[in-house]
Amino acid sequence: MDRVSVIICTHATDRLPLTRKAVASVVKQTFPAHELIVVVDHNPDLLKQIKAEKSSARVVANTCETGLSGARNSGVRASSGDIIAFIDDDALASPNWLETLVHHYKDRHVLAVGGHIEPIWPAGRPLWWPEEFDWVIGCSYRGQPDAVAPVRNLIGCNMSFRRAVFDICGGFSTELGRVGSDAAGCEETEFCIRAQTAFPLGHILYDPAVRVSHSIEPERTKWSYFAKRCRSEGRSKAALSAKTGTGRGLKSERDYVRRTLPTGVLKGFFGGPGALRKSGAIIAGFGMTAGAFLGARLRRTKAPATHAAPVFAPFKITEFDVSGPLGDLAGVDPETGKVYGAAFCLVRNHGTPVGIATLPVCGTTIPEKELSPLLAKACTVPRQTVQASVIKQLPSARVVIATRDRPEMLANCLDTLLAQSYPEFEIHVVDSAPATSATRELIAQKYADTDIRYRHEPLPGLALAHNRGIAGARTDLLAFTDDDVLIDRNWLHVIGTAFGRDRRIGCVTGLILPAELETRAQYWIEAHGGFGKGFAPRLFDLGAHRPQSPLFPYAAGAFGSGANMAFSRAALDAIGGFDPALGAGTIARGGDDLAAFTAVILARFQLAYEPGAIIWHHHRRNEEGIAGQAHGYGVGLGAYLTKTLLDHPQAALAYAMGFPAALLHILGPGSSKNVRLPTDYPASLKWAERRGMLAGFSAYFRSRRQVARSAERAYARTSVSGHQV
Repeated sequence: MDRVSVIICTHATDRLPLTRKAVASVVKQTFPAHELIVVVDHNPDLLKQIKAEKSSARVVANTCETGLSGARNSGVRASSGDIIAFIDDDALASPNWLETLVHHYKDRHVLAVGGHIEPIWPAGRPLWWPEEFDWVIGCSYRGQPDAVAPVRNLIGCNMSFRRAVFDICGGFSTELGRVGSDAAGCEETEFCIRAQTAFPLGHILYDPAVRVSHSIEPERTKWSYFAKRCRSEGRSKAALSAKTGTGRGLKSERDYVRRTLPTGVLKGFFGGPGALRKSGAIIAGFGMTAGAFLGARLRRTKAPATHAAPVFAPFKITEFDVSGPLGDLAGVDPETGKVYGAAFCLVRNHGTPVGIATLPVCGTTIPEKELSPLLAKACTVPRQTVQASVIKQLPSARVVIATRDRPEMLANCLDTLLAQSYPEFEIHVVDSAPATSATRELIAQKYADTDIRYRHEPLPGLALAHNRGIAGARTDLLAFTDDDVLIDRNWLHVIGTAFGRDRRIGCVTGLILPAELETRAQYWIEAHGGFGKGFAPRLFDLGAHRPQSPLFPYAAGAFGSGANMAFSRAALDAIGGFDPALGAGTIARGGDDLAAFTAVILARFQLAYEPGAIIWHHHRRNEEGIAGQAHGYGVGLGAYLTKTLLDHPQAALAYAMGFPAALLHILGPGSSKNVRLPTDYPASLKWAERRGMLAGFSAYFRSRRQVARSAERAYARTSVSGHQV
């Protein structure tokens, strides 16, 4: 990770003396560059002239589009370093520039590093020029951090990136940036935003000690250039916000306008004539920039641009047991060449799950000696031990899987279920209102020699399917999972052991982890909270294990999720099974699992959460899919709350007491629910869930009516059939 490729882009022959000085400053670094590449932007004469000088730099032509972005992209393609650093052709690097910069890359979370850019004025700073607007000349400006800090973006004159960022994100956008002597910009900002979108665990670092100095041409000290650059920046910011969204594209600018500029203006009223002129320049510069931005935005509304979805560096899903040899963690798949941005590691200790480590890898390998302490930090709970006498007392079990027209996913799930370490158990697949016979054929053909039993449920609804799956069961344990999961080998064994410990336990839930994090949408789901409930076993009941919450036991989301749940037969008999008006496939969209959890506790059983009962869930892969899922989750939650009020009127008091805290949890920007969300998590998903919660109240009543009508029709058909017989 110490090989640094330095790229200098140039385009004009009259800048050659400056380019020579820039090259010399890189050659004299205390930390030598792996390679120095000078890219000439579509100027054949200049290309020949620089090559003839036979300097230590490698000289290449820009083979991409004309302009600074294209030249930088050509330099990246020609480079071979692990870190790629950029400096302008009219800048000078301080002697320890690379040494200071490289030091930060020891932290695997760092995607990019940049630093301070000091202007070299031809005749001193103009008296009217405010430090707040030094970005106009591509230099550091007042308002940037004065110590090492993460930032949204770097300035192109002094920036560096890991190579993996280019491998995943591509290059700088040629729709933005400078071409020739124009004043366009924002290509670095857009690329930095794209990088942080692709690598959500990474950050971009600004260090004032990473220093370069930037020569300012005399014509760039004039008011005409200042005004031109401000207007161009406004247009560039409009283009940037169109590509990245206003929220991300202008976040730093909003802070700058709210804090830095007003302070600068106020200083002018308490200083001399020069300070007052600087205040005027701040006001004028902001006005020109904002005016150009608004004008460009209004023009763009007539013909909105369309852009491809941002890339995402997938997470590698893996696991390590810290009680034995670990091996290295590879950031590239050796068979496919896929580059991983991070790793999602389940950490075990002697087989027991004890934590999750999310580690940035950025396409590199983490050696075992470095991996070991990282995994040790992720161990959040001590290893749990189970007495051998309890393990022998395993209850008889039936596993129920409801499915609908997803035979390929179902087959993957069944294969992992058949590999369970449990001694004996039944598997019942319930085909819920199928549109095809694919599931029936799958069971009859691929699983003909197994004990998997096929059941058909003609009416839609997850609760109906679950009730069909448990009908006639004689086993003591009834476990439920979904068709889009992969099941850990000891899943059923951990569940059975929990039931064997205490007859008062009526329900057991377990840990749900992502089977893949290949897309940004899947990462959003996991960052939203996923389905896991931690690594500490917990017990819930109305007695000694009652949490100190006014919403207990009605805040059932804390207990687990329906994709990983099991009940004793006695508990299901006591609560009457699952409410057919709830669950996926009904108007209510969900809530069947929450209602069952609450009912079990109110029936004076215990509910146990066992993190050792692990399944791996395939989250929705695209934003459209999770938008529907977010809305459905909200509807299901609202429907569940409605059912709870109808069945248990005493819950109204608990709801009233917990309502202010719940509202703050849902809407408050500082709540644990919202703080953990990535910066690009769409607001539309938040509101889809909130609208769904409101719709859930009426949805439950409509779903009950629909279920009643369906039952009446089914009864009528049965009666007619009986008369015919």
